[in-house]
Amino acid sequence: MGRADQNLVLGTAGHIDHGKTELVRALTGVDADRLPEEKARGITITLGFAPLELADGTRASLVDVPGHESLVRTMVSGATGIDVVLLVVAADEGVMPQTREHVAICELLGIERGVVALTKCDLVDDEMSELAAEEVADLLAETSLARAPIVRVSALTGEGIDALRETLSEALGEASARTPRSGPPRLCVDRCFAAKGFGCVVTGTLIGAAFALGDSIALEPRGLRGKVRGIQNHGVTAERGVPGLRCALNLQGVEKEQVSRGDVVTRPDALAPTLSLDVELHWLASAPASQSPTHVEFLAGTSERRARVAALGNEAFAPGEARFARIHLDGEPVPLLPGDRFVLRGFARSATSGSTVGGGTVLDVSPPRRRLSDPTLASDLAELARRDPTLDVHVRIRRAGLAGLARARLARETGLAPGSLDGVLTKLSQQERACDTSDDLWLDADALAELERRLLAALDAYHVAEPIRPGMPTGTLRGALPENVPRAAATLALERLEQRGEIRLEEELARRSSHQPLLGEENEAAIQRLAGELKTAGLDPPAPRDLGERLALAPEGLRDLLAHLERQGTLVRAGELWFDGEAIATLREKVISHLREHGTLETRAYKDLIGTTRRAAMPLMELFDAERVTMRRGNARVLRGG
Repeated sequence: MGRADQNLVLGTAGHIDHGKTELVRALTGVDADRLPEEKARGITITLGFAPLELADGTRASLVDVPGHESLVRTMVSGATGIDVVLLVVAADEGVMPQTREHVAICELLGIERGVVALTKCDLVDDEMSELAAEEVADLLAETSLARAPIVRVSALTGEGIDALRETLSEALGEASARTPRSGPPRLCVDRCFAAKGFGCVVTGTLIGAAFALGDSIALEPRGLRGKVRGIQNHGVTAERGVPGLRCALNLQGVEKEQVSRGDVVTRPDALAPTLSLDVELHWLASAPASQSPTHVEFLAGTSERRARVAALGNEAFAPGEARFARIHLDGEPVPLLPGDRFVLRGFARSATSGSTVGGGTVLDVSPPRRRLSDPTLASDLAELARRDPTLDVHVRIRRAGLAGLARARLARETGLAPGSLDGVLTKLSQQERACDTSDDLWLDADALAELERRLLAALDAYHVAEPIRPGMPTGTLRGALPENVPRAAATLALERLEQRGEIRLEEELARRSSHQPLLGEENEAAIQRLAGELKTAGLDPPAPRDLGERLALAPEGLRDLLAHLERQGTLVRAGELWFDGEAIATLREKVISHLREHGTLETRAYKDLIGTTRRAAMPLMELFDAERVTMRRGNARVLRGG
């Protein structure tokens, strides 16, 4: 059941000159025709708006749409936001072409609640009125509006107006909001003007969350930024723009010339305008068959774009068929979200639906680059078509693969309110279907497992190729992953492997937990010669280059052997030189003993104590400083903490 406080939108629909505007005036006391041309011609050209208040306290925004065939685009922009339709059919003419097209559009937009006003009953007798009512019932029998009650009225005499009010009250009370009441606020601009002393004012029906005075806004698709300086709901100044109501926003920082019909006012970074979208499409039974892809006119909200629509599988569009499709838009991108409804119009008229050929529901505003024949694309869309928030989020994370998906992008692509998105992500995490990194990047569980598998494979291959080395540099290990893998994703996979005990992370190296460096016979012999050579050299070792030439070792192989001996404690590195570990231990004790006795050690005396050249003495002095045994004070060393 609906509630009187949920701010529903009631919209008219019907053929030109069937009395929609007169009926709106009779119901609300407001003349929805505001342009001189409209009054002169007696037809509605633009959207008209009026507040509707009923006897039981029910309130709604009433949208009066044009019925002329050439103004169907305007009709769609008004119907997109309505929750309940008031279908107007004149008793003296009955069902007409635009009646049929408007009903088809309402069905494509997912409008399921409606009331039929059989107008101009004062012009016909009871028999003609009955025939007209039967014709309307037959038209609606196979549509989503099949249960719509039919009320006979005359705006001229007032006949049936009270009964219509009661019926509308019941329909609105039973209806639910068809457009979102959470997620990012969105006002699809249908009118823009400059108010003297105030600047740019835009109008439209607000959906999503509310706007408040002072809120920062973005005008999409161009991303212009500004603030809400003033708000009116149906001409009444307010502190908040309420979803489901007709709103006017006075924008600060945006000029009238920068705004176009079809733009969307929302919060900064809330939407991702798109030129490509995947949809669930219903091709009207009354529309002609068409090859895929085919060129159409795309209508959503107040936006209009030329577009190309292609069916999954590239098969023809058959009358009455529902299927998944991809739409490519021309011109500027359109700000859309999953669940948004759209209408497609062709470029040839049919007898029953005018130029309207189909429409449906947006499923994905950031579709993956896959062939339309790819079966995984169809299976993903089948899940998205269920409109389950958990599936919506998980499908997007899953298909992002090893690259993962940022939480901010998930918010823009799904339109979920922050609390709802957090709840879904928590659920996926608890079910171990997805996991987040330290910087809010989300990975599917299977993708994370694949990252871990690849890291282990790279590590195993490294250990085989470099058995003497203690581990693989973590930077090199991350580099073994595909380029699209973010650093945070690789880091998460490494941390999980370490938590499970499969690897060890030590400083900048990673290794299998079971890995132990293996020397082999040739390296064992080289190790013995190398250790002996440096033991003999004591505190005056040769440079590594000379050492390698003397022992016939390649530079890379020499570095590996020296590092191995250092890890064992046999050697100590100081600067670019390698010293025998026992010689270093002996020198360390001499230095400590001297400083305890004398307090300081001048650089010259220090060099004499070491008993070697400056080439080796300076690195040794700096070694003990680095070990925090000594510290420099002027030209002397003292014991640290002494």
